[in-house]
Amino acid sequence: MSGRDAMLELVVEAVRPLTPAIKAFVLRHAQGGALPPYTPGAHLGVQVVQPGGRTGQRAYSLVAPCAGSDRYEIAVLHQPQGAGGSAWMHRLLPGAVLAAQPPRNDFALHAHESAPLLVAGGIGITPLLCMARALRAEGRAFDFFYATRSAGDTAYLDEARALGATIVHDGGDPSRGLDLRAVLAGPQRGRHLHVCGPKGMVQAAVNTAQALGWPAGHVHCELFAGALEQPGDQPFEVRTLRSKKTLAVSAHQSLLDVLIGAGLDPLYDCRQGDCGVCAVDVVEGIPDHRDHNLGAREKAEGRTICTCVSRARTPYLVLDI
Repeated sequence: MSGRDAMLELVVEAVRPLTPAIKAFVLRHAQGGALPPYTPGAHLGVQVVQPGGRTGQRAYSLVAPCAGSDRYEIAVLHQPQGAGGSAWMHRLLPGAVLAAQPPRNDFALHAHESAPLLVAGGIGITPLLCMARALRAEGRAFDFFYATRSAGDTAYLDEARALGATIVHDGGDPSRGLDLRAVLAGPQRGRHLHVCGPKGMVQAAVNTAQALGWPAGHVHCELFAGALEQPGDQPFEVRTLRSKKTLAVSAHQSLLDVLIGAGLDPLYDCRQGDCGVCAVDVVEGIPDHRDHNLGAREKAEGRTICTCVSRARTPYLVLDI
């Protein structure tokens, strides 16, 4: 069994409400002892149970630096319109046992040169709080911005304030939120941007950074669902081999949403390219892989695509679905 497949058995040690919709969970190893280490920005792939008993996987960022701790802490936003994973997590009580993949980092902190810039929106605070705590512990400079709807909706409010975060409440109106042009103005040599939050905010931050001249390699983002639109995204056609449909995927749609809209009932779970449940075989065409599940060899072969986040490099794809 590979390190990625070896699941951790964890016990919920404590549950703490952070806001009416967000709970923090402190987890320890079910057999006691040390837990695998991680770096700021890492997440756990937690196995959740959805309605009907189907299992799925959700990625939850670790909110405190590792520092040899024998505890993990994650925070979970309850999403009433979701697939049920967050509702299951919110029903857990101390003593409950759950399974998770060891920590993995797809959103690493870059703090080698100039002071990093951290921008969080909503539940996107979790990986950035870990980064800010690590930087503070090391005595390193950073700038930290955090946007939420209201003070009552702000997870880790006191912790973020103690770390010097500039906190903005927009009342649900993004136009009253962070002034991204001001926050991102004047990119500095060696400075890296790290942004996590709702897709709209992250997309706006990435677009603004690009417009203001930030080097692409210095802009790092993480989403909890979907994938960002990228410059040059084009519409493409999907032909389904078994169901014999021809479908159009616009530049602003996901392949998965188009398949669902056509009534094909495709399998899916995490919607962030992490779990691989939505993967289908590619018969013709070249995928534009944007997932974190397939390995380098699988991506190079181009015979499989994760429909929730990936697109096409060719005008059409033929899928075995």
